[in-house]
Amino acid sequence: MLLSKLLLLPFAVASSVTVYVHSLPASDSQATSPLPSPIPIAQIEYDADTSTGTLASYTPPTGSYSHQHLLRIGLTDPKSGHWRGVVTSAASFADEYKKKFVIHVDEKGEVYHVGFGASARGSGDEVEVEVVKRGSGAKPALNRPIVLNAEGKLETKEPEKSFLQKYWWAIALFVLVQLVSGGGDK
Repeated sequence: MLLSKLLLLPFAVASSVTVYVHSLPASDSQATSPLPSPIPIAQIEYDADTSTGTLASYTPPTGSYSHQHLLRIGLTDPKSGHWRGVVTSAASFADEYKKKFVIHVDEKGEVYHVGFGASARGSGDEVEVEVVKRGSGAKPALNRPIVLNAEGKLETKEPEKSFLQKYWWAIALFVLVQLVSGGGDK
């Protein structure tokens, strides 16, 4: 697989994106102080046409974070200045987890969101990259003829009724008989 990526690399029109990590404040008292600036965590080269991506560089976050400390992973949109990414705990970067960056690209091949996940580490790479293209949504079926049955109504199958829907009256009758017959046995 690595060999195929290396062979296709000269022919692919690759783009590059830098993913950042940004520490969130641990308490409400720190929320009023300015946040530290984002730090580059990964440089990812990707080809939107073939939905392939490779990790050019990766530097895990450093610091004395507790496992519950929250980190933002993503990038800042250059046009709007809004953060595009996810929040994860610092525990996701422990050595026993495999990391996965998910780069979401639009129709033009531009990154509009960055995802991150961690799973139990098995065999394979420590850090994976996945490139996901934005897909088009479901299209409505317009200008299709409406088919009516012989009675002039739409052909629809009635949903199957459950046991209680079919025999509720028998269960109610049984309970009523039990209550009436049980009241005279004293």
